[in-house]
Amino acid sequence: MTIQGYDLEARQNWHRYLYTRDRGHLEYMAQAQKNEGMYLGGGEQWSKTDRAVLDDQGRPAYEFNEIMPSINSALGHQIQNRMDIAFKPRGGQADLLKATALSKVAMQVADQNKLHWLETQVYGDGLIEQRGYFDIRMSFDKNIKGEIIVTHEDPRDIIPDPDAKSYDPDQWADVTKTRWLTLDEIQQHYGMEARRKAELSGDDGPSWGEAEFETERNSFGTTGMVGAQDAYLGEGALKRYRIIDRQYWVTERTRCLVFPDSGDVKSTHTMSIEQVTASKMLGAMEATRMMRRIKWVVSTYCATLHSEWSPYEHFTIVPYFAYFRRGKTRGMVDNGVGPQEALNKAVSQFIHIVNSAANSGWIVEENSLSNMDTEELEDVGAQTGLVVEYRKGSKAPEKIVPNSVPSGVDRLIDRATQALKDVTVPDAMRGLQGNAVSGVAKQADQFASQQVMAVPLDNLAYTRHMLAGRMCKLMQRYYDSYRVFRITEKDPMTGKDFEKVLEINKPTEDGGYFNDVTVGTYDAIITEQPMAISFENSQFVQSLEMRKNGVQIPDATVVRYSSLADKHEILEQMQATNPGEDAVVELTKAKALLTRAQAVAVDVETIYSAVQTAGAISMNPAISPLADSVLGSGGFEDKNAAPLVPTPDPGTPAMLPAPNTNPLTPANPQSAATGAHAGIETGVIESPVAA
Repeated sequence: MTIQGYDLEARQNWHRYLYTRDRGHLEYMAQAQKNEGMYLGGGEQWSKTDRAVLDDQGRPAYEFNEIMPSINSALGHQIQNRMDIAFKPRGGQADLLKATALSKVAMQVADQNKLHWLETQVYGDGLIEQRGYFDIRMSFDKNIKGEIIVTHEDPRDIIPDPDAKSYDPDQWADVTKTRWLTLDEIQQHYGMEARRKAELSGDDGPSWGEAEFETERNSFGTTGMVGAQDAYLGEGALKRYRIIDRQYWVTERTRCLVFPDSGDVKSTHTMSIEQVTASKMLGAMEATRMMRRIKWVVSTYCATLHSEWSPYEHFTIVPYFAYFRRGKTRGMVDNGVGPQEALNKAVSQFIHIVNSAANSGWIVEENSLSNMDTEELEDVGAQTGLVVEYRKGSKAPEKIVPNSVPSGVDRLIDRATQALKDVTVPDAMRGLQGNAVSGVAKQADQFASQQVMAVPLDNLAYTRHMLAGRMCKLMQRYYDSYRVFRITEKDPMTGKDFEKVLEINKPTEDGGYFNDVTVGTYDAIITEQPMAISFENSQFVQSLEMRKNGVQIPDATVVRYSSLADKHEILEQMQATNPGEDAVVELTKAKALLTRAQAVAVDVETIYSAVQTAGAISMNPAISPLADSVLGSGGFEDKNAAPLVPTPDPGTPAMLPAPNTNPLTPANPQSAATGAHAGIETGVIESPVAA
């Protein structure tokens, strides 16, 4: 809205920026700058005032940077425990197959954006500067279908809602990003019309930039005031504009879809036309109700460059706070500033006393020296073998006893060093494992030391979950056409990577879609792997110990968990020359089937013999005692505790079987040598392996 040349929306944006900046962000920027200097060192751990005082006194200002190795150890732990994103079905038309496809696409997106590396940067920002931020959104620059872009932001450029108390940005009123952009960058981000507005606004001067509130930023140059300096430098400098990029919630009546089965309500402005149509076909009903939407306004001091409804359900900013308490943020460096300053001052004092002890000074009677004057004595008074001559009758020159190191300075140094470890990371996480050499012992020590890192890592897991949830919604909203991905997976045997083709939203002959990731709702799962080095070491040691105790651990498993540089090649050779683990398993199954088949064959033969015998006895009951005796001598036991073959009554006449004259069936065997099984063909079971 413009009133008499006055851009009201831009002015509202600017005043909101001033409000958020002055309610805590200026103090935060100053603390973040100090914390970064404490981490980097190189002279930045001393304030300019303290260093000037020491320089005037000719005293040293030493830095014994214990913060950097502590933070690096914490970063190393995170690097060895990076995340993988996965999804599980929750409702709607979600299923495990689609969830698996979404998980693989998410891993592809993470790989394209170097998400593991970005996470380390954001995590480091949180540990050092209290706050770290991801930015996740869609980009159509390199792919007309759109692709998810994840970046990390300078925490001093991001201003959260100063009145909020929640970790989750969904509970903030707004979030503002302020930065300096050239006209070309404005055109690239917001279009030619935005460039024209910015150029006509005249907002490229110090009156609109508020440069006096800027803090120094890291750059390859030496000026430090990135953007702010360039905006006002002379000829040859790039002219930049202060950009206020603000996302904020607006509650208004909004078109939405109501899903009767689940009761879910979803705004249509975050859905594609195809998704809205498909949802209606599945029973969703269109309605209007009061809902929150995100308004996105970008402006300079008096010119609006962009003002539209956000296409996303959430702010693009995803925060990480190492320590968070109802809107208060802290980093690991904050608690280390005091001990580090005490350590630097104690060490500097100690070294100053040691340096001054060599030439502590002389007490000389006036005009008593004969071979030099007092100025020369001051210069050479600490030299070895110095000879000082003085006139007869004068008082002999006297060397001043140097000050001794004050009692307790060494203890102060030790205490400050220990305090730094207590408030950052202990020795176990710094690689100082003591006498623990096995992987199991190292893991035990690391587990105990990791309790110090529990809160920052738990907050990181929460940030990961928010990022994964937003990634899932972007994939379901914008990855709604047929796409083909080349997914890299690991061979479970060799651990080597191989490529696999993944298709999503593929039309099928029945009018449906294969791997339709746009439907259903899913929950994000964050998987964490143990620290790679210590984990593999412990697995290797445990596998060797189990083999010593008689457990049949395959050779391939032992090699896989070893630290051999060429273990992948060794595993491939083992697969080529020896049967793999799967082959061994199949062989074992085949032997079991053979044994079972042989047992069944014996049972069949026994049953056939019993049937033949029963038929003969039914014709001649007098022979039943003889049959019972024969079976009993063969070790056959009757479970019913009765005679195996019932004994006939004495008066029952013997009946002989009629002769078999049927040509289709063989006659009963005439000799015992023939056996009771003659005439029955039983399959011969060949053993797959040599006996």
